[in-house]
Amino acid sequence: MHTLHTVLLYLHIALGAVALLLYWLPIIVRKGSKLHISAGNIFYYIMLLVSGSGVVLSSLGLADPVAIYAAGKQLNPEQIQRMLVWRVPLSQFLLLLSLLTWVTVRHAIGVLRTKHNRALLRRWNYQGPVFLLFPTALYVAWQGLSVGMPLLIIFAGVSLVTASTISWYVYKAEVSPRAWIIEHFSAMVGSGIAVYTAFFAAGGRRVLAELLPDNWLLVSWLAAPVIGTTALVALTGYYKRKYKVQPNKALQQG
Repeated sequence: MHTLHTVLLYLHIALGAVALLLYWLPIIVRKGSKLHISAGNIFYYIMLLVSGSGVVLSSLGLADPVAIYAAGKQLNPEQIQRMLVWRVPLSQFLLLLSLLTWVTVRHAIGVLRTKHNRALLRRWNYQGPVFLLFPTALYVAWQGLSVGMPLLIIFAGVSLVTASTISWYVYKAEVSPRAWIIEHFSAMVGSGIAVYTAFFAAGGRRVLAELLPDNWLLVSWLAAPVIGTTALVALTGYYKRKYKVQPNKALQQG
């Protein structure tokens, strides 16, 4: 199990590093261009691998945290217990974040592929991971309250809002004719928030721990969602005006 975890971890880190850089290419190039589409598709498949491996890594860590995180280390029972106090909640957080990333990046591409035919998004294999976010987020929120970790509580809330907004879009009787454009944009921003938060909370945590006091670590972890949400609110209004996505131009969906 430890060997599998190690191999997946290196793959996860390598692909995650590529995703961190590639994320910006579809944003800065002309929308709808060949480069935009190609870069977006590559980012999509990389992020499926990153989030999928994240789910497996977190699940392995929760299934046997001692075997995964204490392997090869000479730790006494007290040291192991101290490690588990923060390792287990962190694994729960990363599991939720991986599932959130999977859902958002898949939704970003799903709305492009289906556009006005939202019935295709109502299939169980598409909505299953979205529905799974609800109980997972509630459990992580409860764990965050139990151990006093605000990061878990905050992202549990983000996950609940994300799952609710996706479900609302998919099952709403009427949407604006070009609402899928805003949905695509919003989901891509959401996936970016998730991948950068994962970096600061996990991959970049050791570096940040050496540079920042403990009280400032949480601030650094929340930088991505705060900046991303601010940009999302500001730019959503811009794209709604640009593409004339207005409520009074609703399209009835069968």
